[in-house]
Amino acid sequence: MLTQAEQGHEVALLWPGQISMIKKQTEIHKEKSWNGIESFEIINPLPVSLDEGILDVEAYTKKTDEAVYLEFLQDYAPDAIHIHTLMGLHKEFIHATNELGIRTVFTTHDYFGLCPKVTLFHNGKPCDNDHNCMDCVKCNQSALSLKKIVVLQSPVYRKLKNTRVVKLLRSRHRKNFFEETETETAASAENTNVAQNQNYEKLREYYVSMLKMIDFIHFNSSVTEMVYNRYFHPKNSAVISITHRDIKDHRKRKNFDHDVLRITYLGPAKPFKGFQFLIGVLDDIWRETPGKFELHIYTNTNVEREYITHKQEGYPYSQLEEIFDNTDLLIAPSQWYETFGFTVLEALSYGVPVMVTDSVGAKDIVCNISPELVLSGDKFGLKKLDLRSINSKIMNSETIIKTELAHEREILEVYEKKILVD
Repeated sequence: MLTQAEQGHEVALLWPGQISMIKKQTEIHKEKSWNGIESFEIINPLPVSLDEGILDVEAYTKKTDEAVYLEFLQDYAPDAIHIHTLMGLHKEFIHATNELGIRTVFTTHDYFGLCPKVTLFHNGKPCDNDHNCMDCVKCNQSALSLKKIVVLQSPVYRKLKNTRVVKLLRSRHRKNFFEETETETAASAENTNVAQNQNYEKLREYYVSMLKMIDFIHFNSSVTEMVYNRYFHPKNSAVISITHRDIKDHRKRKNFDHDVLRITYLGPAKPFKGFQFLIGVLDDIWRETPGKFELHIYTNTNVEREYITHKQEGYPYSQLEEIFDNTDLLIAPSQWYETFGFTVLEALSYGVPVMVTDSVGAKDIVCNISPELVLSGDKFGLKKLDLRSINSKIMNSETIIKTELAHEREILEVYEKKILVD
């Protein structure tokens, strides 16, 4: 949005805001501009579940008065609407855009709408078969109550969320998020019934019906295209990789003359990110060739290994140069269908070779550098990697580092040539 505005386009932001306990009708209020961009808050949107899951399906499919959206859209009269999430958005909004002939684009940042917990990851593996949403019942039992969501969407929480106390409480809540055990799955199965899973089927149908009304689906990777195409076929679509404003061209010619391979992992120590998978594979390699590599991790974990030589809980973005100066190989071992993966692009922007699983959306970029960097099995080797050659390919590529301005031009082309042509 900032880059679009800098290029002279008129850009406005519409976002799901507070849920009133008194007035129930949906309204749209103009708020204070953000960096020169007009801002509009939806009062009484649908609940925003983030990635915590959904319990009360009816609350997320509740109808509203379409006239509210028709009036707003007629007044503002946008040429195009770019949707970055369906969270909080009524179906009536999409219907209103169709009624008025306003063209829409949707970018697939996650799987909300297909999966209430956004990751399509269940019981330690990708959710390729949810047994007609029976698994959704189990997955969503720990979802936040509507009362808590109302608090999270309130103006009060908006002001307090960055205070030290609230940050601490939020950190504690998130500490064990996504950790799944067989015991939890077995216990939850007792509460599963047909009516519940039918509710989740209706929930998915609700959001898929919204997606079908959108004029153009921007898949941020071939991975997301593959997943979304399981559930519906869009009117029009394309795979276009993404970037962000902080990614610049910092590529360096790297020296790989040292004896110990320095591997870096930047994700959380969670199963869906592949941390346990990575440790298991490195354990096997260490037994065969001890002392030949070391692992640097930037996450909170109790896992201890002789080869883990640097452990840090999180990192500021300003530390990336230091991290990548001390990295020979970044590994992104995600086990879920990761829609893209900015750490991959960030590493490449410093000239660092990256190994990914074939579940990582950013493999589209990595595969163009060297196909052996994309893992299709449950093992990977380090001996065969010619990192010096890979670094040279990264250095010599003219397209690998996409600027935010280049991406803005790609999206503008979608608007002009794909949805506004008639």
